[in-house]
This record gives sequence, C-alpha cells and structure tokens, in this order.
Amino acid sequence: MVIKKHIDDVQPRTVEEHLQAIQEDRDVIDSEFAKVTTADLPEWFDERLFKIGQTYYMNNLLALGTANLAGLIAILSVPSLLEILVYTKNNSTLCLSYRRFIQTLLLTYSLFNSDMLDPNSKWFKAINVIRWKHATVSKKRIREGLHGIYQKDMAITQFGFVGYVVTCPELIGLAHTTTEELEGFNHFWRVKGHLLGIKDRLNICRKTVEETTELCRKISSEILAKHLENPPPEFGELASNAVKALWFADPSINVDAFLYLTYNITGAKYKRPLGWYSYLNMKGREWILYMCSVPYIGWFVRSAFNLFLTASYWLLEWYPVGAWLAFGKKNSKICLFPNING
Repeated sequence: MVIKKHIDDVQPRTVEEHLQAIQEDRDVIDSEFAKVTTADLPEWFDERLFKIGQTYYMNNLLALGTANLAGLIAILSVPSLLEILVYTKNNSTLCLSYRRFIQTLLLTYSLFNSDMLDPNSKWFKAINVIRWKHATVSKKRIREGLHGIYQKDMAITQFGFVGYVVTCPELIGLAHTTTEELEGFNHFWRVKGHLLGIKDRLNICRKTVEETTELCRKISSEILAKHLENPPPEFGELASNAVKALWFADPSINVDAFLYLTYNITGAKYKRPLGWYSYLNMKGREWILYMCSVPYIGWFVRSAFNLFLTASYWLLEWYPVGAWLAFGKKNSKICLFPNING
C-alpha cells in the first residue's frame, strides 16, 4: 500500500526554496492521459473551503475575469511557455485565438459553477479535457524529439489564475475580499492544481494564504516582470490576439489599455504610449474595478456585472453570434467537451 504524503509535508519549507524549486525543475508532465474522478481527490481535500472558493469566483466574475486574463497575458512572456503555444498553432490567427481562449474561459467557468461531487456535473468533464489537451501536446512534442510541457511551467500557469487575486486585490476590484474567501480560493486552486497533475512540491498554493501571496509576489517580480520587460518576439502578436479574442465576452476591452493594466499590476513598464481612447478605456476600467469594492455600492456593481457576464458566457457557449459574424459559424465552432478516452 502506497502511503501518500500530505501536500504540506512535500512542499519546500520556505517560500524562497519553493521559488528556487520552480525555477530549477525540469521534469515534464505525464504524457499518458488518464481521467481523474472523485476517487483521485487528495486526502486533504476540504469540501467546505472548496465551495467557498467556487462561490467567491461566481460572486466576482468581472474582477476574477480581469485577473485571469492579465495572468494569462503575463505568462505568455515566459519563453518556454510561449514555445508550447506557438507549437500548437492555436494562437496564430485571431480566429484560432478566439477558439483557444474562449474555450479556456468557459472551461474555467465550468470548474467554478459545477458541483464537483455530482458525478453528472461538468466539473470532471472540464478538468479531464484540460488534462487531455496537456498530455496530447506534451506526448506529440516528445515524439518529435522536443521537450514536453514542464512541471515548472504548469506552476507558473497556475499563477495566471491565482497570482493577481492575492497580490493586488485592491487594483482589480477585490479589496472587499474576506480572509475566508481567500482561504477558499487558495484551497480550490491547491486541489485543482493537484488534479491537473502539478506536483505537490511545485503547486504554488501553499499552506496559508500569506505564504501563497508571498510566493506569487516573487514569481511576479523575479520571473514575469523580467520577461515582460524583454519578451520573446512572438509575445506582442499573441498577447494582442488574446485580448481581442476576449472582446467577444467583454466588448469594452481594449488591447493597449489591458496590456497597460497587466504590466502595471506585475510591476513592469508598458513602453507603448497610449492613445486617447486607450487611456480613457484604461481609466474607465480602473474606475469600475474600484467601484466593485466600495461599501454598499460595490454589491450592486458586482451584481450587475455578474448578470452581464453570466449571460455573455451562456451566449458564447450556445449562440456566439459575434464570432459567427466575424469568423463564420464553422470556423468559430468550439467543442467544449470532446469525447476523450483514458
């Protein structure tokens, strides 16, 4: 009988050692796909905290969407991560970027609005689609004599969904967050990272929110900010396509304004000057995010955007009229839950 160690006993003792482990690790993910079920939940899974994390996301769709998109843009600056995305060719055109990022958005949404413990829910369908995509790409690259997807890059990608929520909540409309909500969010991503196949040793969600925040700050300043200041040549086009793709979920989004926000919350300088429209767009988004946390008023602002984005996500999944008009019905079709074996 194999005795599995608790994640707290496996992770590096200090945040500094954890960052070093991420930077130095060169292991690749398991390229043999296998589905996960409730039987694969770790012994340290806490249902109450997990559901608090889900509710937190659903109550703050605008802020969490902002944090996630900024995080995904930031990690595109990491050369080894960008190499994988360029290899898949899923971001080479705006249409392909639309399909890739909208699928990521909707799969993430499914993980937060589905009951994990209900065998008929979308939760494990979504997590297994993500695992299958990772394993398929990694296996193909290894067969071609290239490196697979690194474990360290999985951990850095995890930052894309967690990092800004804990490092700068006041800048993205989350200043009202409670300690319990952060603990739930931290636990949600700790569990999800485990089920995605990230080694517990590298999983960036640590024992406490404070340690997770400290680690995320170090990843932001010592990895992402440096790469954003001097990104790979392909970064500009892919980042621009990512923002343009999300326009179909939020028509108010603007490329330069959002890239400026991403650089700003990472602690890097966005070198391209903003035009008048981009500047006004940026200030408008900053104001709305600020209003999300204003006492009393914030609840109404958050509720309004929750309704708008819930409707937007539903339309994106079932009737993406904007994408049909832009790319054609066939080219914009997204198969959210393909049939996969494993």
